[in-house]
Amino acid sequence: MARFARIALWVLVLILALGFGAYRYLLGRSDVPATSTYALDMSEVRRVASSTPGDKPVRVNHAQVAIGSLPRGAIFAGESLSVPEPMVHGAYQVVFPDGSYVVIDSAFDEAGLRAMNPDAKFQSEGYAAIQRALAGARKIVITHEHADHSGGFAGYADPENLVGRLELNAEQLANQEQLERAKFPPALASALTPLAYERYHALAPGVVLVKAAGHTPGSQMIFVQLADGKELLFLGDVAWHMDQIRELWYRPRLVTDFFIGEDRDAVMAQFRALHDLAGKDPVVLVASHDVAQRDALVASGALGANFEF
Repeated sequence: MARFARIALWVLVLILALGFGAYRYLLGRSDVPATSTYALDMSEVRRVASSTPGDKPVRVNHAQVAIGSLPRGAIFAGESLSVPEPMVHGAYQVVFPDGSYVVIDSAFDEAGLRAMNPDAKFQSEGYAAIQRALAGARKIVITHEHADHSGGFAGYADPENLVGRLELNAEQLANQEQLERAKFPPALASALTPLAYERYHALAPGVVLVKAAGHTPGSQMIFVQLADGKELLFLGDVAWHMDQIRELWYRPRLVTDFFIGEDRDAVMAQFRALHDLAGKDPVVLVASHDVAQRDALVASGALGANFEF
């Protein structure tokens, strides 16, 4: 009996060890590389921003459609999975001196919110503003293919009206699985000509697309340089919260590998590049879902709290 008891004890120890190892692997914090393989040349980005003739934008607004949440441990590896962390959802409007504007992202409709956060309050006025902005924008882009950024197109009343103004990069347009999940109109997708670029693309005066594949194949950041010299870099979902960049605190492998399907190495390289940039360059890094940062940018006047028409 003693021999079997010892065997049972060792089996229990092994199970606990394997369980702890699995927990550390799937939910624990990973070290971000000390150096980055992701090249972010801000001098070149600024050159491209000035390469298109015309007046640069004068301000940027944000339209909020909801504040949802994820478990804090799904955002910051190693943290509690029972504590909710708020996440803001919305879109951006880059306004030019003549009143024209570029729209970045489209958020999602109420059904899209319910699929992600059943109990979150949907702000219909923000969604209506985004839908109105899609109708009048000179250009429209998305940071990436996920439904909370591209799903707003599903509710747009006249998809044909977006052709020639909506610019999806080649990788975004090829990601049919995610576009279908977002209920992106198939007829609209088939009518678009994919935008192909290597590293940087001048979308409009002062507005540059920055390739950042990893979170999704078509992920890109959006650089905006205002006429007064202020600059913002919209990160999309490279990071959900600015503390992830400040503290090099990546999402857990359970989320990145099994739920999102990220290219983990690519995103961690972007984390390192953005961390090294923060505080050493005047550009303001903007994380899409950081509630506290959004409120602070609105309070400082760096972002308008509503779209304008």
